[in-house]
Amino acid sequence: MDARVTSTITDELNKTGLFLETIVFTSLLRHPEFKVRREEPYSGFTSEGFEGTIDVLAISKIHDGLLICIPIECKKADPQQKHWVFEVRNTEEEPTFPFEYYEAGKQNANHTKNIFFPLLGYDGMKFFDKAIESFEFNEATGKLSRNTQLGRPHDAMKQSNEAVSSFVDEKRKRIFEIAGVNVNQTDILYIPLIVTTANLHTLEYEANNIDWVKGEIPADKLKMNEKKWVHFEFPLPYSLITRTRGGLGPVKRPSFIVNSNEFPIFITELIKDCKRYILDPA
Repeated sequence: MDARVTSTITDELNKTGLFLETIVFTSLLRHPEFKVRREEPYSGFTSEGFEGTIDVLAISKIHDGLLICIPIECKKADPQQKHWVFEVRNTEEEPTFPFEYYEAGKQNANHTKNIFFPLLGYDGMKFFDKAIESFEFNEATGKLSRNTQLGRPHDAMKQSNEAVSSFVDEKRKRIFEIAGVNVNQTDILYIPLIVTTANLHTLEYEANNIDWVKGEIPADKLKMNEKKWVHFEFPLPYSLITRTRGGLGPVKRPSFIVNSNEFPIFITELIKDCKRYILDPA
C-alpha cells in the first residue's frame, strides 16, 4: 500500500474509537483480576426489544460468591469537542439510586445493598456525584455541541446501560459462562462504565444567582470542577428498567464516566473497594 494512503488511513482510524477500545481491552486482558470479551453482543426483549454490542465486557471474581460485571463503552471525543460538563443534584429529596445487584440465592434483583467506593472518593451513598445531565462543549470556542439530540455522553451511557439490562435478564447466563462459576451460588454486581478521552467537569453554583427574567447566571457565579471520573444517575427508559418479582426496579441506574488517562487507576481502586464495601442494609 502506498505510504501516503497508509498515512491517511491511519489518520482516519485515529479519529475513531478503535484504538481507545483496544488499549482498554488489552489493559484488562493483562489484569489478573479480569476475564474480558470484546464486541460482546447483547439483546433484550421487554416492552420494547433492543440489541447491540458493547465494546468491552469485563468480569471480575471478587470472591467465591460474587462477580462484578462491567460493560464498557469507549468513546473517543472529537478533538474539537473535548469538554464534557455535568449538572449534579445536591439536594436529598430522593436517595442515591442503588447499583444493579443480582442475588443468586433469591434469583432476583436486590436494590437494598449499600455499595460505595472510598478509594474513588465516595465514602458513602450520600457522597456520590449524582450527575443528572450532560453537555459537550467545543475545546477552542466553548460552544455547545449539538451533534445528537441528547449528546454523545448520553448516547454512550445508554449503550452501556442497555448491556447491563441485557446481562441482568436475557443474557445473565453468559456472565456465569465467561466467569466459569456456579449459576446458583454467585451474585453479580453490575457497573456500567464509559471511558472517554474527553475532559470531565461538574457544575457548581447557587440557584439564587440565576436571573429569573433571563434564566441565566453570570460567569463569575459558575464554577466548573475538573474530575477524573463522574458518577451519573442514568434515566432508564421503560424498556431498560429491571423486571423483578416485586415489580419494576429503580428508574435510574448509577453509571461511571472515566477519563481515559485515569482508567488504570480507577479500575484498580474500584476492585479494591468492591472487596470491602458491598454491604447489606443495617
